[in-house]
Amino acid sequence: MGVRDLEECETLEIRLPRNEVDSTQLIDSNPSVDRSNGQQRIPSPTSNSSEKLSFLNKPNPTTSLNCPTSIFPPTKKPIYIPRKTSTATSMRNASASFSFSYPIIIVFLITIILLGVTLDSFLHHQRDTIGCEVPRMNPSYIKQIGFDSEQTRFAGKYGLHLYRDLSYDHSDQPTGIPALFIPGNAGSYKQVRSIAAETSKLYYYKNLSNKAGLMNKGLRPIDFFTVDFNEELSAFHGHSLLEQAEYLNDAIRYILSLYPAVRKNQQTNSSVQPHPDPTAVIIIGHSMGGVVARTLFTMSNYQSGSINTILTMSSPHLMPPAPFDWQISKIYTDINDFWRNGYSQSATSQNSLVDVTLISIAGGNLDTVVCSDSANINSLVPASHGFTVFTTSIPNVWTAMDHQCILWCNQLVKVVANSLLSVVDIRRASQTRPSSERMSVFRKILLSGLEEPVVENESDKLRREPFGIINLEKVSHKFLDMGQRLVLNNSELISKVYLMPIPPPAPHSTLNTFSFLMGQSFSKNSELDILLCYVMPTEVPTHYSKDDFSVNDLSLPINPRLSCHVASNETSLVPASTFDVKHPFSGETFNYLKLKVKELGDYQYIAVMFHNDFVMKGFLVGEFYDESSSLMDINTSMKDLLIDGIHIDSFPEQNSLVSILRIPVIYSSLLTYKMAVHRIGCTGNQLFAPFLRQSISSMFESKFLINIEKADLNIHGQAPFITPVSAPNLQRGLELKFWIDPTCSAPLSIDIELDLYGSLGKIVMRFQTVLVAFPYIIVIMTLRAQLREYNRGEPFLSFSQGLALFVRQTFPKFLIAVTILSVYQSVTGASKTYSLTDLFPMDYTSGDMQKVIKAKASFNVNDTLLGNQDPFFWFLPPVFFVMSIGIVTFCWVLLGCIVKIFAGATVFMSRQGKFSTHLVNRLRRRGIATIILFISVATFVPYQFAFVVAFFVHIVSCVRSLIIARIGYRSSNIQENWDHCHYLQSILLVLFMLLPFNLPVLMVWIRNMSVHWFAPFSSDHNILAIAPIQFPICDQYFVTSDNYLCVIVWSATFESLCY
Repeated sequence: MGVRDLEECETLEIRLPRNEVDSTQLIDSNPSVDRSNGQQRIPSPTSNSSEKLSFLNKPNPTTSLNCPTSIFPPTKKPIYIPRKTSTATSMRNASASFSFSYPIIIVFLITIILLGVTLDSFLHHQRDTIGCEVPRMNPSYIKQIGFDSEQTRFAGKYGLHLYRDLSYDHSDQPTGIPALFIPGNAGSYKQVRSIAAETSKLYYYKNLSNKAGLMNKGLRPIDFFTVDFNEELSAFHGHSLLEQAEYLNDAIRYILSLYPAVRKNQQTNSSVQPHPDPTAVIIIGHSMGGVVARTLFTMSNYQSGSINTILTMSSPHLMPPAPFDWQISKIYTDINDFWRNGYSQSATSQNSLVDVTLISIAGGNLDTVVCSDSANINSLVPASHGFTVFTTSIPNVWTAMDHQCILWCNQLVKVVANSLLSVVDIRRASQTRPSSERMSVFRKILLSGLEEPVVENESDKLRREPFGIINLEKVSHKFLDMGQRLVLNNSELISKVYLMPIPPPAPHSTLNTFSFLMGQSFSKNSELDILLCYVMPTEVPTHYSKDDFSVNDLSLPINPRLSCHVASNETSLVPASTFDVKHPFSGETFNYLKLKVKELGDYQYIAVMFHNDFVMKGFLVGEFYDESSSLMDINTSMKDLLIDGIHIDSFPEQNSLVSILRIPVIYSSLLTYKMAVHRIGCTGNQLFAPFLRQSISSMFESKFLINIEKADLNIHGQAPFITPVSAPNLQRGLELKFWIDPTCSAPLSIDIELDLYGSLGKIVMRFQTVLVAFPYIIVIMTLRAQLREYNRGEPFLSFSQGLALFVRQTFPKFLIAVTILSVYQSVTGASKTYSLTDLFPMDYTSGDMQKVIKAKASFNVNDTLLGNQDPFFWFLPPVFFVMSIGIVTFCWVLLGCIVKIFAGATVFMSRQGKFSTHLVNRLRRRGIATIILFISVATFVPYQFAFVVAFFVHIVSCVRSLIIARIGYRSSNIQENWDHCHYLQSILLVLFMLLPFNLPVLMVWIRNMSVHWFAPFSSDHNILAIAPIQFPICDQYFVTSDNYLCVIVWSATFESLCY
């Protein structure tokens, strides 16, 4: 593709022009008539028929004009007359190529500054501190040679390995419970080593002393299999993702086939109780591996019931991170629809997911590869079968993680290993406990315990472990008055049991909640117990009830006997907040317990009991309080929040251990805030430094901020293009839960202000594809403006002139339309869906055809522009389109400089006699090359390869056309040379904007070649996707009346590439 001359059999030798030379000019018999449509063509403003045209040096003996001209028949017979030309026209056309209007220059500068500021904000502001420890391991990988081409057709492309940690396990055979690790985009099979090593360590070392008891409960080591995808780029190519899913289903079938013989041999050689052969595999997926794991269920070779537990880490479940391939977008739509319907009662046994649990772990704002918004599975999986949790919320982790760190962070790896070993059960064929028990284990280990219950399941709370009977006559004890606060701090205990009477429920008392905080961690075998007790029935007269019971009643025994149950295991770990600790991942912890009075039933006392010679090393605070009085809702508008911020001089209103501040207006993940907390007036030694937990209820994201003075507030929320899912217990906005030393009555002063600079960086992760999509639209509309002006008889404008014309005439109207659509999208909440029949009513012939048309042509308002559902951000699409003009300007200047540099180098080399271009039989060679390329696309290479080749060939065409336009080579009208040059350069920019849609697939294909996998992609061999840009008509005869046909052909190409 490039400039084609009428004489195809000549040899062109490029020479430097002189200022004034004799030349031959090709002139029509009626030069004022346009050959394309017979209209009067207006002379170019940069040309003058009386001016002298610059051409080659004196008549060139190497130039032959004897080639046949019947290849492209002229409309009129030309005549030749001698004429002197000058370089003035060429100079003006050359300078016009980079001439921009002042508005475009201003937009360009603002865009560059704004992009730089946004990048700096993204990299250095509103970022959490990472606090991960590095684990240790002794890895070994055993390749499964038996999984060959007889088992799967992808044996030559992928590989399967069994992990063994040589410090604990030396067996080459799987002896435990099967699990499969799936790496993500460009991931390695060796990334399983941290989780697998810690799991082996936890089983063989830490549980060794209680091994017999655990084995009786079904505990066995986990055999971690891992898949080698040769670091394939699955995020960019949907076909590769499907190939991985097909291979994994084959691998699962092979893994399950290994166990019957091994277990039979184990039972023969020992007295081990026989166990059923496994029928399911535990799946751990990282990044795109989590998406591949969910794709397994939709494949035709999926074995029903072979997967029941999936744990994903930093996986983009809702939308692809690089949606440039149409197939991967379709795959996302298909698997998300499958999972949404898989838990319904109407799901068949083949596609039912009723026994499948899915846990999604997100890394938070340190993950710059996958936006954690898209890790939210609340819209895909019911709360009874899965949830999303952030690493900042997981007990004993409490730190954000980047995309790779989430696999090796020692704090998280320990928690994941513990959760996996807690759900396995070799006594069952599924190798795991029932789904309800698995979910209970995952909630207990991965969640903080401070979340509001999403699934109503009170049975766990009712089954409290009995403690026994406490005879107060034989143990030192102390009764507290009703509502009295219990405070113990670094002193010897005067009593072994402290009893706090439980207030009667409302309306008899306003004290409806009990909170307990201890600055000293304790375990199940600790020397401290928190008990729920009631007086033995034999000690209470028959006429007494709980509502009128009082320890001061003289008719009761002085030291009654109490029947108690253990509540210590209901405590939650929170990070320790002392005045010398700065981060929540320091390793020190507090214990916190919260109980609702209405849930305590017939219990009458909360008892804190110390055993043996327990010494208080920290502090202990327990109290009953009115939860409603400790809750403050800030009902302010977004406008007031942005302008004035939030300023609270006295918080809380009533002194209590725990207080909650809710701000419903703070719900967007695009806005960040700065918070300052001050407390003046506390003297003496305080029990602990104030700390808080920020959280949102839409997903289990919480973050602890300890020893707070100044802090950043940022959250994750609704992902773009995803319709939000409502739930009965979800509350809108940010919740800040403060723990404050109640022994000091001084309140907190809180200031919250918008961090505008930090908010800019949040746009990068949410709308990164805008940098590709919106500039492409600007380029297409500019090309339309250029062709429209040319069809009116004007010269073909340079791209900079066309852009200025588009900005001046069309862009204001376009911006108004975008603004109206953006406002409508945000106001309607993205719930409106339109179809072709809604927009263009037609009479269809009934039957399935109408359903097909509605299904294929329907679209949701949420799928347009930025997928924004927040009315406050209606202005973002217009702003991004304005910025796109600056991005397009930058790309145009970049490509123009490249073309000019190559053109200058070509002229320089020709002057040295080192370069010449031979044009013998170019048309024949081009035709043969095009046919060969078509055959290759249809059989072997993807069409993206042909596109990239066409792009580089087009650069050569642009270089050549620029040289010819500058030196006026064999021109009948120098303006036509410049028109041709400007047209080719505009098409070059269009091709450049389409590169992001084609390069990823080409990279996947090259990667496959590097691992000697030559099987073609079935989805990327459509000749029609590349044919239009190979045909010469649009390149050669753009100056005919068929230029609108060229636009149609190009539009079809773009549609096929970007679908």
